[in-house]
Amino acid sequence: MADAGRKVTMSSIPNTHSDTLYDRAVEVIPAGLMSNLKRSSGFVPYYKTHGAGARLYDVDGNEHIDFNLSYGSAILGHSHPGLRAALHRQADALYTYHSNQLQIEAAERVLACIPSAQKMRFACSGVEANRAALRVARAFTGRNQYVRFQGHYHGQMDHLMGGIVPDPENPVPVEGTIEGDSFTRWMYTAGRTRDDYHQVYLLEWNDAEALEGLLRQRGDDIAAVIMEPVMLNHGGCMPEPGYLERVRALCTQYGVVLIFDEVLTGFRMGLHGAQGQFGVMPDMTALGKALGSGVPVSAFCGRNDLMDLIASGTVIEAGTFNGHPLSMAAVVATLDALGEDGGAVYQRMEALGSLLREGLLQLAAQHGEPVLMQGFPTCHTLLFTDRPRLRNHAETLGIDFGRGGRFFQLLLNRGVECYGRFCISAAHTERDIQDTLERVDDALADLAPGSTPTR
Repeated sequence: MADAGRKVTMSSIPNTHSDTLYDRAVEVIPAGLMSNLKRSSGFVPYYKTHGAGARLYDVDGNEHIDFNLSYGSAILGHSHPGLRAALHRQADALYTYHSNQLQIEAAERVLACIPSAQKMRFACSGVEANRAALRVARAFTGRNQYVRFQGHYHGQMDHLMGGIVPDPENPVPVEGTIEGDSFTRWMYTAGRTRDDYHQVYLLEWNDAEALEGLLRQRGDDIAAVIMEPVMLNHGGCMPEPGYLERVRALCTQYGVVLIFDEVLTGFRMGLHGAQGQFGVMPDMTALGKALGSGVPVSAFCGRNDLMDLIASGTVIEAGTFNGHPLSMAAVVATLDALGEDGGAVYQRMEALGSLLREGLLQLAAQHGEPVLMQGFPTCHTLLFTDRPRLRNHAETLGIDFGRGGRFFQLLLNRGVECYGRFCISAAHTERDIQDTLERVDDALADLAPGSTPTR
């Protein structure tokens, strides 16, 4: 097994056993992978065996510094002793679904962290949490339509993903993609229910005037506005000053339920999520990923008058594994670890994230590469562009995402797991950052124009 912290400068780490496993996988699993969004042209995974801290190890004995963190989920890192102990205790006691005390304890901890929430329910995935929030919003308002934003991702349900708007004056999406745009290409799928887009308005984010105009014309038909409070799924775009506040005011004015999809930002941006960071309170919130530090769990929460529609049976929300005891044990252990000493771990994670960003930008400048890193310290997105800032999906059009893909493949071949976003965990150390920067330096030196890394 590779020694932790060793310097890797080879163009591609060994992959014989992973390639053999992939040959087996494609015989029984479509594309050999469990998610299309984890697939890119020619991609073959390194099959992992175990993790420790911020490092992962694969079947060929390679060591990987992990900034993907299961797409941001593993906020405590790998093999966290407190989380492992909690899971072992619960597995020894009860690992099939039944009402259990941990559901109450986990819910109390979530509600203590999320400032806008008064009641909550657990689910298993982010898409389930977002679907439930929309169902409650429709029941509460008696309206059918809702607003979402290009470049945001709320899960794989037909009406929640994809689409383009041919006429901005009538922002009803239709099926299709934008030429050269990676986001609409990834969000396109055949087999979508034909009338699913009839319930959706699709706008560009960070444009309060567009939302105000739509609500002025059609607000009586709109039940909800759903958004990522930071656009982490495409570009790492931060909200413009005053934007979230204006959206909040507009939703209040027109009686529209504001839903923050904090599946990514929740417990990653801080113990109180993006809403705590920006001081803007949604009506409902979807949570996931870091909520269980890699264990499958999600949640949706909101005001009493909204969530009481579920209590009364007016709105049905069900799921066999909602509140599963192993997931509840993970939530309690995760939030206890993150909340220790008043959430002091976030200061250390933010310092490491800033150190990584500064080092990456300095190396990119030395190699003559125009690079932008935006987001926040525990989750930065890296893009190859000379633009100083990107505000929304429209401003990402024309960026060379292919060059970014080649760079991230070069990093993967050097034992750095990152697919566009650099997420920081509580387990990362300065040594992890320094080792990563050495490998970034090596990868940038190999990033010739038009080059395609092999794997």
